[in-house]
Amino acid sequence: MTRSRYIVGIDLGTTNCAVAYVDTKGRERPAADIRPFNVPQLVAPGETAPRPTLPSFLYLAGGPELPAGAALLPWSEGNDRIVGEFAQLQGAKVPSRLVSSAKSWLCHPGVDREAAILPWGAPTGIKKVSPVDASAAYLIHIRDSWNHAMAGGDAARNLEAQEVVLTVPASFDEAARELTIEAAKRAGLASVTLLEEPQAAFYCWIVTHQDRWQREVRAGELILVCDIGGGTTDFSLITVTETPTGPGFRRVAVGDHLMLGGDNIDLALAHHVERKLGGLRLDSEQWSALRFACRTAKEKLLLDQRPPIERWPVTIAGRGSKLIGGSIQSELTRDEVREIAIAGFFPMVERGTEPDRGAKLGLQEFGLPFVADPAVPKHLSAFLRRHRAEAIGQGGQQPDDRPARPDAILFNGGALTPDSLRERIVRVVGSWFADDPGPPYAPRVLTNVSLDLAVAQGAAYYGVVRRGGGIRIGGGTARSFYVGLETGDPTKPWLCVVPRDVEEGDEVDVAGRDFDLLMGQPVVFPLASSSVRPDDRPGDLVAADPDSIRELPPLQSLMRVGRKAKAERVAVRLAARVTEIGTIELWCQSRTDDRRWRLQIQLRGPSGQTTPQTSVSVAGVETDRIIIEQTELDAAIAAIQTAFQSSAGAASSETGPSRLVKRLEEILDVQRDGWPPSALRAFWEPLRDLADQRTKSPQHESRWYNIVGYALRPGRGFPLDEIRIKALWPVFHQGVRHGKDVQCWAEWWILWRRVAAGLNRQHHDEIHRRLAPFLLPAKGVSASKKAGRPKPEAHETAEMWRCASSLERLAPEVKEQLGSVLVKELARPAPAGYVLWCLGRLGARVPLYGLANTVVGREKAERWAEALLAREFAAGRETADAIFALSQIARYSGDRARDLADPIRDRVLDRLSTLGADDDVLKPVREYHELEAAQEGQALGDALPIGLRLRTETTAEES
Repeated sequence: MTRSRYIVGIDLGTTNCAVAYVDTKGRERPAADIRPFNVPQLVAPGETAPRPTLPSFLYLAGGPELPAGAALLPWSEGNDRIVGEFAQLQGAKVPSRLVSSAKSWLCHPGVDREAAILPWGAPTGIKKVSPVDASAAYLIHIRDSWNHAMAGGDAARNLEAQEVVLTVPASFDEAARELTIEAAKRAGLASVTLLEEPQAAFYCWIVTHQDRWQREVRAGELILVCDIGGGTTDFSLITVTETPTGPGFRRVAVGDHLMLGGDNIDLALAHHVERKLGGLRLDSEQWSALRFACRTAKEKLLLDQRPPIERWPVTIAGRGSKLIGGSIQSELTRDEVREIAIAGFFPMVERGTEPDRGAKLGLQEFGLPFVADPAVPKHLSAFLRRHRAEAIGQGGQQPDDRPARPDAILFNGGALTPDSLRERIVRVVGSWFADDPGPPYAPRVLTNVSLDLAVAQGAAYYGVVRRGGGIRIGGGTARSFYVGLETGDPTKPWLCVVPRDVEEGDEVDVAGRDFDLLMGQPVVFPLASSSVRPDDRPGDLVAADPDSIRELPPLQSLMRVGRKAKAERVAVRLAARVTEIGTIELWCQSRTDDRRWRLQIQLRGPSGQTTPQTSVSVAGVETDRIIIEQTELDAAIAAIQTAFQSSAGAASSETGPSRLVKRLEEILDVQRDGWPPSALRAFWEPLRDLADQRTKSPQHESRWYNIVGYALRPGRGFPLDEIRIKALWPVFHQGVRHGKDVQCWAEWWILWRRVAAGLNRQHHDEIHRRLAPFLLPAKGVSASKKAGRPKPEAHETAEMWRCASSLERLAPEVKEQLGSVLVKELARPAPAGYVLWCLGRLGARVPLYGLANTVVGREKAERWAEALLAREFAAGRETADAIFALSQIARYSGDRARDLADPIRDRVLDRLSTLGADDDVLKPVREYHELEAAQEGQALGDALPIGLRLRTETTAEES
């Protein structure tokens, strides 16, 4: 393959992007001559100038706020998307049109990252883009500016034709890495390699110290890379190793995902200024402007200069999408900023201090799930404690019960630009080992010339390393991976399939072992990992050890032969491959032919961490209170089979479907609400196999829907649920067979409400399309006649509304249509019994399982809350439903774009108290709290199975 002329490193940062390159001049092994690329960009209307970095801001112009020609660039006449310095300046004036921190949104699993959701919280009518498109816009600008400045019309020198190394946080999960690659593809960059940012920073240190680095570090030493940028914090440990060719480096540990950085400090300062304004709560547009103003004040006041700046004005100019209205003014002092930034985010903490697990929520005013505890040293302490094994044998260091002690620290990231923050971290780490024997300890500080440019320069150097020049950092995967085997051994041995330190692109054969792979049936692959077992090799059987091996969420799959799931066992051998984007592929290769099946293991989960989770058996698991004995479970399954194999005439008999629930309660000796998830999911297979039997009679059909929905609720949360729901969905297209039976229709809608959490956006849209003609009828059109079925009776109508209101993945505008109908119904003297519950579900500020970008807009929710506040409620059920509706619509999310205005929320709290709501209901309205299991069950319309909890995809996760 022809080598490109240039190797280009791109740091796609949260706050700034940077570019560096190497001109190979056609050499096979180019010299490491790293050069920065100053990115031409708009710095004022119609004025372009090169800058060392490209601020990661995208301004979406769309009105008269800019003069003609303001977006003109040397290589184009401009468009409505402005990137860089001028975008940042203009966005401070019109924040509703400014996209920032796109990188943080790119790794946020609580939103649809390919949907047009940014700027988050912008008013209706403002154009929006997806996090992927915003990231692509930065790369497109870099591409066009490079081609203008460097290519000179030669297509072979265009950026699209060069080898590009693009950096990502070490803690980016698989989805965020793949979306980063997708953004690069949208920018036309085809030859892209991903590199983790802490490694890139260390590569920069190597290349800038190549003539003297062996005098600064010695074999056996441990180096901490502390990378704190605008949106994320990453920790990595690198050891200095002795190799046959001389000293080298190996990465031995990578920290979990921390959405914590400079953005958090900006938000804390904004909160402080807002309090100084006398308790005034700013709207989302004013808040964005304040946040940007505080960022500027922080950078000025923490700047290390003599004499220091003592105070800086904070002004919020203009409102809305046009520059109108007055301004709000305040100021920040140097002491205030130091107190918040240093004492708040970099406090002195004792060795062994852990992040506060009891904290309910990090700052979420920006809509992002920041970590709950903002103290960086606590997270660093936890990281070093988890990886203390990496420090064993480091020159007589601390015993095993001490955290890993770094000999040196390399700082990276724009948030650490102020000397005071780096000095504080050195002081904190030094204090943790003050009682160590020997000379007084203080970690040495390794320096890069520029924290803003180091990652891009290191990425360019890595491209040189890939071509055979320079010094490579070894390491690959920071963990070894294991698959659990069913051997009858209660200790459950683990089979090592990927040893630690495998490099990207390497393939691993699990030699010497053959396995039987079950085809055509859902199967679970128990998984585990270890960061402290460097000696395990592929094929080794390792005894379970909770101190060194952590169980992970199991892989769930259905292996097929061709298009159909043919039941058979296939003899296979195992092989694994570490991909370029940091995932592990586990391949099952048939021993008799060329068939192969792939399983993909994520190195990091959606929240950036590998959360331990015990794999479960389909036959039965221990729950909080109940264990179902296997013979009883077998008898229950037999009763299900007997009920649905009975004739139509026997539907109401003792063993027919009409008495099935009672029969199961008698067999299991447990009331229906106490059946554990393992038993419920075990009911699914016979019910699936008996699906055709439901057509025998209305009683068969209605009971089948009833039991299936109850057994699979809430549609997620138990191993293999995704496969079960996929097998269930074809039933929706088959429809109700006994279309004149009211109970069949009611149970039909109850079924889809119960499993809605396991259905995707397309499923929700399809269910809504079936419901809309009845719930949102067009004038002059008979929905029943058009659907070819009887008009729904009141009982079915209620279930239709409950089903529609449970479809959390519907678009906000669809939910608003449904809610508007309910608000009109609420105005009646005696509204239908379902209205209040449904309105609460549709207007909920925090979804039970859905994405934050599908939540109904704040203004609409406030109107619904006003309608509820204006009404008196009858005692009993209506009051209980009113409490539910008000508490859901006014629930505090921590996201200013979603939460009701404080005055309305205060009125809701007063009304809830008047209605008799208890503290468990009031707490989630006052401040962020997760719902209790009973409250989740009320919101779902059913009690959750024992041992299962719904976790909203927007919930902030502590690492």
